[in-house]
Amino acid sequence: MSNKMKAKITFVLVVLVTAIVLSSAESARAATWTQKADMPTPRWGHSAAVVNGKIYVIGGLTSETGFLNGKPISVVEEYDPATDTWTRKADMPQPRGYLYGSHPVVDGKIYITGGGKSASSRVDAYDPATDTWNRVADMPTPRILMARIAFDGKVYTFGGKTGTLGSSAPTVDVTEIYDPKTDTWTEAAPMPTRVWEHSAIEVNDKIYVIGGATGQNSIQILQVYDPQTDTWTNATPKPLNTRGFSATKVCGKIYTFGGWLNSGQRPYADTWVYDPITDTWTQAAPLPDYRATLSTSTVNGKIYAIGGTPRQHNLQATTTVYELDLDFPPPDLNGDGFVDSADVVTMVDHWQTDEPSCDIAPAPCGDGIVDVQDLVLLSEYLLKEVDDPTLVAHWALDEAEGNIALDSVSDNGDSDGYVIGEPIWQPNGGLVDGAIQLDGVDDYIIAAPVLNPADGPFSVLAWIKGSAAGQTVISEPSGANWLSTDPFEGSLMTELTNAGRSGVPLLSETTITDGQWHRISFVWDGSNRTLYVDGIAVAEDVQDGLESSSNGLYIGTGKAMEPGSFWSGLIDDVRIYNRPLIP
Repeated sequence: MSNKMKAKITFVLVVLVTAIVLSSAESARAATWTQKADMPTPRWGHSAAVVNGKIYVIGGLTSETGFLNGKPISVVEEYDPATDTWTRKADMPQPRGYLYGSHPVVDGKIYITGGGKSASSRVDAYDPATDTWNRVADMPTPRILMARIAFDGKVYTFGGKTGTLGSSAPTVDVTEIYDPKTDTWTEAAPMPTRVWEHSAIEVNDKIYVIGGATGQNSIQILQVYDPQTDTWTNATPKPLNTRGFSATKVCGKIYTFGGWLNSGQRPYADTWVYDPITDTWTQAAPLPDYRATLSTSTVNGKIYAIGGTPRQHNLQATTTVYELDLDFPPPDLNGDGFVDSADVVTMVDHWQTDEPSCDIAPAPCGDGIVDVQDLVLLSEYLLKEVDDPTLVAHWALDEAEGNIALDSVSDNGDSDGYVIGEPIWQPNGGLVDGAIQLDGVDDYIIAAPVLNPADGPFSVLAWIKGSAAGQTVISEPSGANWLSTDPFEGSLMTELTNAGRSGVPLLSETTITDGQWHRISFVWDGSNRTLYVDGIAVAEDVQDGLESSSNGLYIGTGKAMEPGSFWSGLIDDVRIYNRPLIP
C-alpha cells in the first residue's frame, strides 16, 4: 500500500471519529408545516422583512366588512423564530396596507415603498437597531401593489397600479431604482408586460418578477431582469395563474405560496418551487390552509408564512404563523440507500472544495466549502437506511416470483414494473439481496414514466452482470437508450442528449460485459453528462440540456426492442433520483 493511500485512510478514520464524537444523531425528516405562536395583530396585505434573524411584519389591513373597506394599520411586530415570540415595535408614521409580500433591506434598514388604497409615492425607512423611522425621497411614480427587491445596495421596484383601487386604476410597467447612499431615484428599462400583485426575488444577480395580473385575472408569466445590462427576458412561467401570492428563496430556489386567480375566488394553498438553473417548476408541500396576501420569510433555511386571508371578499385578517421545515436529501452521496463509509470517502475526496453534493452544512445550503462541519452532519446519518425525498423510483428486483417488479417509492403502484417474458427471479443472487435474470431474447420490464430528463438534474443507477455488446439496461420506448453498451466493445454509453443537431451519444471506453458485477450510472447535473462504472467517472461532457421525454421505461431492452438489444444476464437495484449523485 502506498504512503499516499495510507495517509488518506488515516485521514478518513480521524475525521470520521471526530465527526461521530461531535455529532448527535438525528433522523431525516420530511418537509413539514408546523404552527407557531400567533401574530398579535390580525392582518392581510402586509409586508415583512428579515434583519439579523428576526422577521419584521409591517402594516396591512383589518378584516373587511364590505368590499375593499378593510382599514390600513400602522402596527409593526417583530417575530423571533429562535424563541417563537413576538414583540411590538414602533409604529409606521402612517397606516398603510396593500403592501404585500416582502420589503427590501439595505444595510440593515427596511424600506417601505408606496402602499394604501390610493397610489402613494411615500417611502419610509425603518431601522430595527434603533426602532426608529425616517422618511426618504419619494418614488417618482406613485404606486400600490408593486413588487420590490434589494440588490447590490439599492432598492428595485417593478410595476403595480396607480390611481385608486375599486376604480379603473391603471397598471404600469415602471422600473424605478432607489439608492440609499444618495437618497435618489433613477428610472430603468420598463417591464415588457405590466403587472400588479406580483412578486420579485433575486437569485444569482438576476431578478425574477413572478406572476401578477394585467386585468382582474392573474396570468402565467415570469419576467427576468438583469440589473447589470438593464435588460429583460422571459423564462418558464409558473403553471398556475396567480396574483396576491408571496415568494421567498432557499438555497438558490424560489418558493411561492398561496395567492388566487382573482380576489373574488377562494385563495390557493399551493406551493410551487422554481429552479433558475434548470428553468423548471415543481410542486412542494402545500400550505396548511388557503391563503392570499400573506408574507413569507426565510430564516436559517426555514420558511415562515404569516397572516393573510383564507377567503375571497370580504377578506378576513388572520394571525396564523406556519413554519416550513424543508425536506433536503440526506447525505447518501452515492445513492445506494445507506449512509456509510463510502459516503465518508466521497466527502473526503472532495475535501476543501465547493462540491455542492458534499457541502451540506450548515444545513440546509452549506457554506461553499467541504469541511468538518459537513462530516459532522453526515455522521448523524451513519449506518442508517435513509428516507430520501429525491428518490423518485426504486426497483429493488428482490421478488421471488410473479410478474410485478415493485417500485418501493410509489404509494399506489403506478410505477411498478410489469415483467414480460419468462425471466428468472434470483432472490439471493443479486449484489443487493435479489436480482432478475433476463434471457437476452424477449425478457424485459416495462414501467410508467417517473421522470422527464428535461426537467432538471437527475441520476439513474443499476447493478448489472453479464450480457454482450449492443445490449441495453434501461431505455425509453421510442426515445433514448439511457444506459446501454456500444455494439462493438460492450462499453457503457448513453443516448440521453439535447434535442439539437449537436447532441451526440456519450460513449465510455470501459467494458461492462465481462461477466462481473458492475454498478453503472448516468448523472446529469444541469450542464454536464457523466457516466460512472463502479464509482469511477468513465466519460463526461457538457450539454446545454436534455431532450424532453415521458414515454415510460424499459428495463432490459432497447428503445425499439430490436433483436440484440435485450439484456442477457442479471440486473439489480435500479434507482432514479432527481438530483445529481457521485456514485
